[in-house]
Amino acid sequence: MSLPLHLITTLFRASASQIFAPRRGRLLQLSSYLFAVAVFLVGGYFLFYKIFAYLLALEDIGRPLLFRLLSTSFLTFFLMLFLSNLITSLSTLYYSPEVDYLLATPMEPSKLFGYRFLQNFFFSTWATLILGLPLLAALTAARHQNLLHFLLYLAALLVFTLLPAFLAMAALLVLIKIFPRLGLRQLLGFLLLFLALAAWAFFLFGQPKGMVIAQIDTMPELEHYLSQLALVGSPLLPGTWLARLVLAPLPAALGEALKMAWLLLITAVFWGALCSWLAGKVYYHALTGRVNTSPDRGFTKSFGPASRLAGLLPIAAKDALLFLRDPGQWAQGLIFLSLLVIYLGGLRTYPLLFTFPVWKVAIAFLNFAFAGYILATLSVRFVFPVISLEGPMMWLMRSAPVSAKRLLMEKSALNLAVALLLTETLSLLSNRILNTLPQMRLLSHLSLGLMCLAITSLALGLGAIFPDFKERNPSRIASGLGGLLAALAGLGYVGLSVVVLAWPAYLYAANLWKSNLSYSGALLTALGIFGLLSAVAIYLPLRVGLKALERQEV
Repeated sequence: MSLPLHLITTLFRASASQIFAPRRGRLLQLSSYLFAVAVFLVGGYFLFYKIFAYLLALEDIGRPLLFRLLSTSFLTFFLMLFLSNLITSLSTLYYSPEVDYLLATPMEPSKLFGYRFLQNFFFSTWATLILGLPLLAALTAARHQNLLHFLLYLAALLVFTLLPAFLAMAALLVLIKIFPRLGLRQLLGFLLLFLALAAWAFFLFGQPKGMVIAQIDTMPELEHYLSQLALVGSPLLPGTWLARLVLAPLPAALGEALKMAWLLLITAVFWGALCSWLAGKVYYHALTGRVNTSPDRGFTKSFGPASRLAGLLPIAAKDALLFLRDPGQWAQGLIFLSLLVIYLGGLRTYPLLFTFPVWKVAIAFLNFAFAGYILATLSVRFVFPVISLEGPMMWLMRSAPVSAKRLLMEKSALNLAVALLLTETLSLLSNRILNTLPQMRLLSHLSLGLMCLAITSLALGLGAIFPDFKERNPSRIASGLGGLLAALAGLGYVGLSVVVLAWPAYLYAANLWKSNLSYSGALLTALGIFGLLSAVAIYLPLRVGLKALERQEV
């Protein structure tokens, strides 16, 4: 057996032994994982099925809308996978103790590159593949297709996810060739430049003046509007190829499907060959010639406010300082913020497109749901790993005169403050851009504030229940089974909250239209249920996490 294959099988065996090791509470833990994954897959399937079935049932407009939805979603997947692969690849391929160890073995540089690439690809892509399972299954069922079609779409999705991984790796190798001492901070600068150019291009070319829906009076205007929806995806984008493949009416359009599949496959082969060629020219020489420099010594001076914070909340001050000193952490945070700026810029045309009050309420509520989804995603990436990042020094923390309750509360206070600032700012700006009605704006601010507290408590509590003190990479901590459970719990809470609050929002929109419907009773009931659900999400994870910390053997 070759050394890379031996390493991969060893990793799988170690992971399997860690998952199935006979330990107290292991059966309950595995059962909770399987239950959460099953709920996510089944719930996601029914949600996507309802959306796809509804759109396919609409004559004329349904299919173009579905194509636009899928092509936009796949484009978002592509960009997120590209950024994720690019950020993690620098540390995975260059600045890792395992790479230093493997350099001393007789492993060929090309095999070392392939082994680390597969690791990087897996940790950056597994969540997208899991999300794609219910999406593709629901699309297959909504179009009354069979298992063979589903397997074809799944294979196409796998090839599609390889494209941003190859592209990110090629970009990194080119940057390493030009800048041999490239570090995370320099890489962040290039990423921010790329995002700025992408945002400029999006606002300049991707936001043409649209036709206001309320102004469509004739059939030619409607046909023109529908044609714009159908042609929104560029034929040069892989997301468009995948959307056209999964929407091709088989077997009638078999040629179209094969054409799109061939485009995806040949592009993946070409980009993979390009990566392999670049790795042969760049990777080994960059590894052996790199100079390990000490990280920049920043944030070392003591400022008045920081000193006072350290005196009141020393653990929170320590976490904030470590976050600022870790370029990998705030690099991903700034990238998330950049994507949110693009999202806010994309909202500016909606007040022109949707002038009817009912549509305004619907768009405002969708914006609220999106803010909750963003909050759940960020909490898994940044809040869930904070307990695990204490690492081997947790024994020192627990030996100090600091109670587990104070440790948990200080970490909760810091992350809650940041989450509240980010979420309420997003809500304030987006509602202002959308010109949301005052009642919906107030409901959005109050609900998101309570949602911040609940999701932060969920992620922090589950991070204390399922810690990984051996891993130092926060992305890998968030990609573990505990991170998966935290993501499912957060998204489940957001989904339930949206469902509960959707009913009074619907009645409010209907009242604006007909002016004879009462929504106050439904609003009070929904707020009560939402408050009870949030209270459970706040108290239960923190309570169980506190007990787990007190019993923790480090």
